[in-house]
Amino acid sequence: MSRAAEQSTPGPGESDSRVDEEAPEEESSAAEPPKHFARIRGFLTRHEFLSSVMKVMSGTGVAQIIAMVATVYVTHRVAPAEWGTYAAIMAVAQFVIPVAALRYDMAIVLPHDDGEAKRVFKLATIINAVMSVLATIVMIPVGGLLAKALEAPQARWWMLAVGPIIFTFAELAIVNYWANRRKRFGVIGTNAVWNQSVTAAGRFAAAFAGLGGFGQLAATFVGELAALNNFRRRLGADLRSIPESDTPMRLLLRKYIKMPLLTAPNAIVDALRLQGINLSIGLYFSRATLGTFNMAWSLMQVPASVINSAMSQVFFQKLSVTDAGRMYRSVKASVVRSALIGVVPFALLYFLIPPVLPWLLGAKYAQSAPIAVALVPWLFVNFITSPISNMFIVTRNNGIALAFAVVYAAAPLSYLALSHHDIVKTVYVMSFMMAGLLLIYIGLALLVARRFDRTHGGTDGTDAGGDAGSNGGVEAATLGD
Repeated sequence: MSRAAEQSTPGPGESDSRVDEEAPEEESSAAEPPKHFARIRGFLTRHEFLSSVMKVMSGTGVAQIIAMVATVYVTHRVAPAEWGTYAAIMAVAQFVIPVAALRYDMAIVLPHDDGEAKRVFKLATIINAVMSVLATIVMIPVGGLLAKALEAPQARWWMLAVGPIIFTFAELAIVNYWANRRKRFGVIGTNAVWNQSVTAAGRFAAAFAGLGGFGQLAATFVGELAALNNFRRRLGADLRSIPESDTPMRLLLRKYIKMPLLTAPNAIVDALRLQGINLSIGLYFSRATLGTFNMAWSLMQVPASVINSAMSQVFFQKLSVTDAGRMYRSVKASVVRSALIGVVPFALLYFLIPPVLPWLLGAKYAQSAPIAVALVPWLFVNFITSPISNMFIVTRNNGIALAFAVVYAAAPLSYLALSHHDIVKTVYVMSFMMAGLLLIYIGLALLVARRFDRTHGGTDGTDAGGDAGSNGGVEAATLGD
């Protein structure tokens, strides 16, 4: 752990009032917990990173289980082609969601002053609103063309929902960065549960009423609105209590211009890859095939995102204050940790999916099972790389990350355009191809981290050789103000 992080981290037996203020009564009522719980609690207190991950993971884990149960129910009520329509509309929205705030949402964790961070929060929200309105306008002509290409003319006007969906999803990400800055990881986790609970209730109701893919779209939107309202209730007082900086917006735009300039291109390329795969399957195969693929993809995200989203959020905050000279060690530890955590769950998935998934999903989505098995190699290596992806941001090596992202996006999209195999064989080849590329990515990350340490800190990435001030620190190198 960096010295900067240690200074802001509660020691053994202490508490962080920002994190623990939510449940003082619960702590006082548990005067003498069992010894094994006390040992676990003491261990987590001494390891801030793991403790923070567990706070987020406990909520996101429950949230993903709720989402999975609702999705499984949907497969018995909604046809694959209808789910394909829903997946296509969401794919269009998710082209824009990662850059709806032009990546200024990520800058919320960077300022030393909370008042300036609040101002950045407001800036990101304004940009998000403008982008969402523009997306709605663009979808008036484009939505009709896409609906025709997917042979789903009834989806034309539902394409206009892309704008509101972009705003709610992106705004939720903005608020998550604020909660991350304030180390309110417990709020992030519990809000994820609330989000998926409301969404699941909507999915059940829409599927039971026979509303098809459009009902699922409405359920997703309502779930995001509920999550935003819950964040307003849980974090609103905290946000209002901080005086907002009077720094002009144009100055903040210039100060943090590196966020859109350096990170937005990567986010755009990543969105083109992921959503392009979905839309390519819908256009080259069929809406029904897209429905079965997207169902497999969605269910396979559950075991990975339970842990990985938590690790990514916490590791980004940790990297932002890691002393130069320790980056290689942090990245290497993350890779090893993720590999050890993921190897058993993904191995179990590989062997248990064929007998279990067809029974859960029913005959209409039987093809989702072999597709899910084919995705395992790719998702396992992706699970390992996801927490370290932000390392290129904090070390200002976005050019390397962008070059890799372009290759990583071009490979599957080119293959899908040229492949004429059945969908299962196509996904198998694509999965191993993407896993191989991600192994190269891990090597690049380690090389970049070692070079950063040698340039800004120690000589071998194992000795920081001084405090954050003498080494320059990642935070200073990142801002470069």
